[in-house]
Amino acid sequence: MFNFFKKSESKLAFDSKLIDKFHKDHEELVGHIVNVQKALDKNKEKKAKQFLKQLRIRMLGHFMEEDIKLYWYLKRYYSEHGDISQTIAMFESSIKDIQREVINFLDYYLQETQKLDKKFEEKFSEIVQTLSSRIQTEESSLYTLYVK
Repeated sequence: MFNFFKKSESKLAFDSKLIDKFHKDHEELVGHIVNVQKALDKNKEKKAKQFLKQLRIRMLGHFMEEDIKLYWYLKRYYSEHGDISQTIAMFESSIKDIQREVINFLDYYLQETQKLDKKFEEKFSEIVQTLSSRIQTEESSLYTLYVK
């Protein structure tokens, strides 16, 4: 009936709005991080956990969309360009490590029994630094490779 594996259908089309969407995603993620920090500053752990849940959902969506739309496209577009292809593979590998770390952290602290204590705040700060650095690098280097 349907052949989802036809060669012509296996190419992911260029999306002229994708990078703008990713910039907006980044702004939204930063907003969730700020909300978590504000709730913690007011000693509102329950509210902070609600924001952490929202952050987790948005991050998973963003990570998935990058995997499916951005990396898939870039790997195929630059498959004949050795240096660029290696750079893309490095970006993809490093984001997978970051994804695992962030999601494991959030899953751990979203458990009802886990308190958002000093240890949480220290690790959260480290993760925010990692994400901030990654966002800057993606926006200045990786996203510029996304061309038609």
